[in-house]
Amino acid sequence: MNATLASASHITIGNTVMQEAQTALATEASTITIQSSNGDRITVPERLQQVILDALASIAQNGEVSIQRVPEEITSTVAADMLGVSRTTLMKWARSGKIGSFKVGSHTRFKRDEVLRMRGVRNAEQAAAFGKLRAFDDDHAGAFDN
Repeated sequence: MNATLASASHITIGNTVMQEAQTALATEASTITIQSSNGDRITVPERLQQVILDALASIAQNGEVSIQRVPEEITSTVAADMLGVSRTTLMKWARSGKIGSFKVGSHTRFKRDEVLRMRGVRNAEQAAAFGKLRAFDDDHAGAFDN
Protein backbone atom coordinates (compact mmCIF):
# COMPACT_ATOMS: atom_id res chain seq x y z
CA MET A 1 0.00 0.00 0.00
CA ASN A 2 1.32 3.44 -0.92
CA ALA A 3 0.81 6.80 0.73
CA THR A 4 -2.56 8.27 -0.21
CA LEU A 5 -3.99 11.71 0.40
CA ALA A 6 -6.95 11.13 2.74
CA SER A 7 -7.81 14.84 2.99
CA ALA A 8 -6.12 18.18 2.54
CA SER A 9 -4.22 17.67 5.80
CA HIS A 10 -3.95 13.88 6.21
CA ILE A 11 -1.87 11.32 4.32
CA THR A 12 -2.36 7.59 4.90
CA ILE A 13 0.95 5.71 5.08
CA GLY A 14 1.14 2.00 4.31
CA ASN A 15 3.76 -0.69 4.97
CA THR A 16 5.47 -0.14 1.62
CA VAL A 17 6.08 3.53 2.41
CA MET A 18 7.38 2.60 5.87
CA GLN A 19 9.86 0.18 4.30
CA GLU A 20 10.90 2.78 1.71
CA ALA A 21 11.49 5.30 4.51
CA GLN A 22 13.65 2.77 6.37
CA THR A 23 15.64 2.13 3.18
CA ALA A 24 16.05 5.85 2.48
CA LEU A 25 17.40 6.44 5.98
CA ALA A 26 19.82 3.52 5.67
CA THR A 27 21.52 5.17 2.68
CA GLU A 28 23.78 8.13 3.24
CA ALA A 29 22.18 10.98 1.32
CA SER A 30 24.24 14.14 1.32
CA THR A 31 21.76 16.50 -0.33
CA ILE A 32 18.06 16.46 -1.10
CA THR A 33 17.12 17.98 -4.45
CA ILE A 34 13.85 18.54 -6.27
CA GLN A 35 13.69 18.22 -10.02
CA SER A 36 11.19 20.54 -11.71
CA SER A 37 9.10 19.53 -14.72
CA ASN A 38 11.57 21.30 -17.05
CA GLY A 39 14.51 19.38 -15.58
CA ASP A 40 15.94 22.09 -13.32
CA ARG A 41 17.33 20.78 -10.04
CA ILE A 42 16.66 22.78 -6.91
CA THR A 43 18.64 22.01 -3.76
CA VAL A 44 16.42 21.88 -0.69
CA PRO A 45 17.70 24.23 2.06
CA GLU A 46 19.49 22.47 4.92
CA ARG A 47 16.83 23.19 7.57
CA LEU A 48 14.08 21.86 5.31
CA GLN A 49 16.21 18.78 4.57
CA GLN A 50 16.37 18.13 8.31
CA VAL A 51 12.57 18.39 8.55
CA ILE A 52 12.23 15.88 5.71
CA LEU A 53 14.77 13.51 7.29
CA ASP A 54 13.06 13.78 10.68
CA ALA A 55 9.71 13.03 9.00
CA LEU A 56 11.25 10.00 7.27
CA ALA A 57 12.68 8.79 10.58
CA SER A 58 9.26 9.07 12.21
CA ILE A 59 7.62 7.21 9.33
CA ALA A 60 10.28 4.50 9.43
CA GLN A 61 10.00 4.05 13.18
CA ASN A 62 6.33 4.67 13.93
CA GLY A 63 4.55 4.53 10.59
CA GLU A 64 3.28 8.04 11.17
CA VAL A 65 4.41 11.64 11.27
CA SER A 66 2.83 14.82 12.55
CA ILE A 67 4.11 18.19 11.39
CA GLN A 68 2.76 21.34 12.99
CA ARG A 69 3.84 24.93 13.24
CA VAL A 70 4.61 25.95 16.80
CA PRO A 71 3.10 29.32 17.81
CA GLU A 72 5.51 32.19 18.43
CA GLU A 73 4.44 32.46 22.09
CA ILE A 74 4.28 29.23 24.10
CA THR A 75 2.77 28.42 27.49
CA SER A 76 4.97 26.96 30.20
CA THR A 77 3.22 23.58 29.90
CA VAL A 78 3.85 23.34 26.15
CA ALA A 79 7.44 24.57 26.52
CA ALA A 80 8.13 21.98 29.24
CA ASP A 81 6.72 19.23 27.00
CA MET A 82 8.87 20.39 24.08
CA LEU A 83 11.97 20.31 26.29
CA GLY A 84 11.14 17.00 27.94
CA VAL A 85 11.28 18.45 31.45
CA SER A 86 8.74 19.09 34.17
CA ARG A 87 7.02 22.46 34.32
CA THR A 88 8.65 22.95 37.74
CA THR A 89 12.13 22.52 36.24
CA LEU A 90 11.29 24.88 33.39
CA MET A 91 10.12 27.55 35.82
CA LYS A 92 13.35 27.18 37.84
CA TRP A 93 15.32 27.67 34.61
CA ALA A 94 13.26 30.77 33.81
CA ARG A 95 13.84 32.28 37.28
CA SER A 96 17.59 31.61 37.04
CA GLY A 97 17.84 33.05 33.51
CA LYS A 98 18.82 29.77 31.89
CA ILE A 99 15.91 30.26 29.47
CA GLY A 100 14.30 33.55 28.55
CA SER A 101 10.65 34.13 29.45
CA PHE A 102 8.14 36.94 29.78
CA LYS A 103 4.88 37.57 31.61
CA VAL A 104 1.39 37.94 30.18
CA GLY A 105 -0.53 39.10 33.22
CA SER A 106 0.44 36.58 35.89
CA HIS A 107 1.28 33.83 33.38
CA THR A 108 4.80 32.99 32.21
CA ARG A 109 5.25 32.59 28.46
CA PHE A 110 8.19 31.59 26.29
CA LYS A 111 9.22 32.58 22.78
CA ARG A 112 9.26 29.66 20.34
CA ASP A 113 12.79 30.48 19.19
CA GLU A 114 14.04 30.53 22.78
CA VAL A 115 12.51 27.11 23.52
CA LEU A 116 13.95 25.69 20.28
CA ARG A 117 17.36 27.19 21.16
CA MET A 118 17.20 25.57 24.59
CA ARG A 119 16.18 22.26 23.03
CA GLY A 120 19.26 22.46 20.79
CA VAL A 121 21.47 23.20 23.80
CA ARG A 122 20.00 20.24 25.70
CA ASN A 123 20.43 17.93 22.70
CA ALA A 124 24.08 19.00 22.36
CA GLU A 125 24.67 18.47 26.10
CA GLN A 126 23.07 15.02 25.94
CA ALA A 127 25.11 14.06 22.86
CA ALA A 128 28.32 15.20 24.58
CA ALA A 129 27.47 13.26 27.74
CA PHE A 130 26.69 10.17 25.70
CA GLY A 131 29.99 10.57 23.84
CA LYS A 132 31.85 10.75 27.16
CA LEU A 133 30.01 7.67 28.40
CA ARG A 134 30.94 5.74 25.26
CA ALA A 135 34.57 6.84 25.55
CA PHE A 136 34.61 5.77 29.20
CA ASP A 137 33.09 2.42 28.24
CA ASP A 138 35.71 1.95 25.50
CA ASP A 139 38.55 2.87 27.88
CA HIS A 140 37.31 0.50 30.59
CA ALA A 141 35.83 -2.31 28.50
CA GLY A 142 37.63 -5.05 30.43
CA ALA A 143 36.75 -3.69 33.86
CA PHE A 144 33.08 -4.61 33.72
CA ASP A 145 31.57 -8.03 33.11
CA ASN A 146 28.35 -8.30 31.14
